[in-house]
Amino acid sequence: MEGQQTPEILDYRNANGHGWSYYKHDGLLRPIFTTPENDMEMIRKVQKLELRDDDMMIAAYPKCGTHWLWEIVNMLRAGNTEYNKKSKEMAMLGAPKSERADELPSPRILNSHLYFRLLPEKMVEKKIKTIFIMRNPKDVSVSYYCMINGMKTSFRFDGTYSEYLNLFFEGKIPGGAYADYVKDWLQVKQDNPDLPVLTLFYENLKKDPVRNIKTVADFIGVSVSDELCEQIAEACSFKKLRTADTDLKEHVVTAPENWKEGHKGIFRKGEVGDWKNWITVAQNERFDDVIERAFEGTGIAFTYE
Repeated sequence: MEGQQTPEILDYRNANGHGWSYYKHDGLLRPIFTTPENDMEMIRKVQKLELRDDDMMIAAYPKCGTHWLWEIVNMLRAGNTEYNKKSKEMAMLGAPKSERADELPSPRILNSHLYFRLLPEKMVEKKIKTIFIMRNPKDVSVSYYCMINGMKTSFRFDGTYSEYLNLFFEGKIPGGAYADYVKDWLQVKQDNPDLPVLTLFYENLKKDPVRNIKTVADFIGVSVSDELCEQIAEACSFKKLRTADTDLKEHVVTAPENWKEGHKGIFRKGEVGDWKNWITVAQNERFDDVIERAFEGTGIAFTYE
């Protein structure tokens, strides 16, 4: 960008050359997939996005249920169980080369993995209803790695899960440290009492979808029947949502690679506790130590199975 100093490039690849390079923007590590200048321009456009009074925001760290929740909220607002024909990437602020939110009709359900300070500047002023969803970090790490590993062309990472996990613990993966992201949103809620924020847990939505869908409906001010909540829960079950995403969507960003399960897209298993199939006893002990220290004092208790 004109008149702006080129930021320092931080190379955080490991000894095998696996990992990413970053630059710092507003105190945050940003992975370099194009150039820092292009990334800063994308952030500027997101921050200057003109918000509408009936906009909603879904905020989450990658692989915490953003897509799932986005479909649920779309159905609640529509009052039916029809899948949105558009891909959520069209409404995803910060997705590379897909800042097309202005093209979407109202009411828009925006979504993002960006930190709050990189989101549109008028979030608080407009009192944009925001749903923040969390997931246990062990399953997050596995699901995120599988996406990265399954989309090598896009993410350019060819390391093992163990290599990735070391970077995950250090916050040197796209999206930064999971604990930092969660704690930042907790601070946002504390600092901005006028910003309506509903906090959900992925595992609770999985265990009792109808009850949690009703909670979302109440938060966004939609009157729904128990029957509709049950129908939405069924329509947004993992298998049905994966099929709909593959067959019905007008994708903005497509992943050419097939996942190991032999299907295209970004859906894998969606299970709670799959981390047990990946994480060794030693890694789990380290995980528990890292999580305990990182989330101390937050009052957050994750569900792992």
